[in-house]
Amino acid sequence: MALIARTAQALPDETLDQLRSAVAMATRPDRLGGRSPYHYTFWYSLGTPPRNVVEAAVRNHLVHHIPAEVRAAAVGVEWWLGRLAPPYASNFEFGLHRDIGEDPETGALDSPMLSSVVYLTDVDDGPLVVFGGEPSPGEQDREFVFPARNLYVTFPGHLWHSVGSRADVHQEPPTAPEHRERLTVLVNWWPYEPGDIAAEPMKQVAAAYDGSMYPELRAAAAGPQISS
Repeated sequence: MALIARTAQALPDETLDQLRSAVAMATRPDRLGGRSPYHYTFWYSLGTPPRNVVEAAVRNHLVHHIPAEVRAAAVGVEWWLGRLAPPYASNFEFGLHRDIGEDPETGALDSPMLSSVVYLTDVDDGPLVVFGGEPSPGEQDREFVFPARNLYVTFPGHLWHSVGSRADVHQEPPTAPEHRERLTVLVNWWPYEPGDIAAEPMKQVAAAYDGSMYPELRAAAAGPQISS
């Protein structure tokens, strides 16, 4: 069974260009003042008006590229921005998405139903690697995908994953040194609103977006919306 599902050309060109420009500006190191965009996540309740270009892309487009059972059960998404400079793999460790709070109905520490990534740039390195079990150097139950502009990938939210290198997956270096930024939007689909407890290194989890952080996303969303 495949670990990663792929949708090419997931967003209309205009939406993709708006999103890429806004994310590139919002995540510039001089704008973030040393903060990592991976340490700040936001919550968007599906069915409510989008507050920025990320949430508009979720409501109008990405929701159509997920399994029907996830679409039926999801009440909202947790989203955040990604920016990695080369060497990409050295800047990202193994990860596992969990609600540090708990499911209000079961009390369990749950993972999202589905995790996903929108790639905003082409990069010839820094593949997403998803593991079927515990990650280890010799783990064979894994899949990988390289960043490609306007590619949307999804994988089960409870699986370990990382950003690898071309050498990790092909046992060969890239054809030339890669200098491009790896820009992404990351979206977790949840059947309930996860808790907002931020355990280190996280600084803010499932917060309401009010434009105080990433105002560029709100500016990019100013314009006619397409309802789903």
